[in-house]
Amino acid sequence: MIERRPLPYDTFELTHRAIDERLVRLGYALRSPSDARVDLEETLEVPPSLGPLASADDPAVARLLAALHLVAGASYWKTCLPARVVVSGAVLSEEDAALWNRVYTAGLAEFFYRNGIDPSGLVPFTGESKGAPPARAEAKGSALLLWGGGKDSVVSHEALREGAVPHDLLTIGRAWDPVQRSAAIAGATHHLAKRTIDPKLFELNTQGAWNGHVPVSAYLAFAGLLLAALTGRSGVIASNEASASSGNTIWNGLDVNHQWSKSIEFERLLRAWLARHLDGTVDYVSLLRPLTELRITKAFTTHPAYFEAISSCNKNFRQQGEAEARWCRSCAKCVFVAIMARPFVDQKAYHTLFGGDPLADPENISYIEELLGLRGMKPFECVGTPDESAVALKLAKEAGRPLPHGVMTALHEELIARDVDWDRATPHALARGDEHALSPTLLGVLDGYLARH
Repeated sequence: MIERRPLPYDTFELTHRAIDERLVRLGYALRSPSDARVDLEETLEVPPSLGPLASADDPAVARLLAALHLVAGASYWKTCLPARVVVSGAVLSEEDAALWNRVYTAGLAEFFYRNGIDPSGLVPFTGESKGAPPARAEAKGSALLLWGGGKDSVVSHEALREGAVPHDLLTIGRAWDPVQRSAAIAGATHHLAKRTIDPKLFELNTQGAWNGHVPVSAYLAFAGLLLAALTGRSGVIASNEASASSGNTIWNGLDVNHQWSKSIEFERLLRAWLARHLDGTVDYVSLLRPLTELRITKAFTTHPAYFEAISSCNKNFRQQGEAEARWCRSCAKCVFVAIMARPFVDQKAYHTLFGGDPLADPENISYIEELLGLRGMKPFECVGTPDESAVALKLAKEAGRPLPHGVMTALHEELIARDVDWDRATPHALARGDEHALSPTLLGVLDGYLARH
């Protein structure tokens, strides 16, 4: 285990941002009172498949580039939490400063919690202006659907496809096997924008820098929007669900939510930023916002062509190294998705999907207990609420697919004792909710799809 010790840097600077041909460059620096300095730069490659690019001087592009610079900076600021932050070449409005302070607190809440850091007084941004009038972007092309190679993006794609909504698939990061295989099955145009984090960040971690969870989905949102503005697309569609707004715990007055940058709060903050800066000409919305994880999984299981391709195991989403398998079957996320799928697929299809049974391993009993709210807290993973898990197991039992015998025996008394209002929980876990930002057109597309799946 790496010993965490304070690094000597008291100033964090966002030094430069540029688009050189098809390479987005974001520069940062950590500075100490003794003039010691670490310069860092990360990049994002704009794939040729996205077509010709607008000028980097386009006002809409420039604003999104500055926003991406800020959101990506959280990964570097967190190394030593400098009290002084300098944003070169930009003056933040009061509203924008409030947004970025929320991203750097709520978006880093799990990081603070796991490292035992009190976030009080760490808010780094101040606003000095009322903000410039909005710019306008050319937004005529099809939308970009964020594509992670998991069940959620599959459901979004299939709903959009059946609703005849033009869209391409966009992966930001790296195209590991499930991303490529599932995109091939989807049959839509697939773009890969490769993000490269400065390797000096990993060196700082070995020197004792603070490390931990960052709001990755916030980065994906702004990176997708920048690519949309650069290529004249109408916007970005995400696949974040209602369950993402449910946090894990409260700590030092802060709602600690592993999925904060997938939450309805973040979506609303981002859409407000778009209204201020781009007059709503480029859109960001989550198509699956009205749905629970259980309802999404029910829909996904009607698309068996993807079963041998997709993965929602987050052990595969690592910055370094390659995944050994689509599903590790030994993490909370694998266990959760297995619980969600169990009511809706037979044994053969279930094993095709997971390559085994995560629910049959006694080592995973603790995860099941946490997911059901029987012990500890909800795992720090992209998982649904305890009621969703309880409803899924109830539906699985009614369908003749209970937990494997050994695991069921271990949990039987606790499951019986769990206090669940089934008359409320069951319909809620399968309903389409009303909290979302979908246009009437997209809501109609989603409702039509749900009626068939």
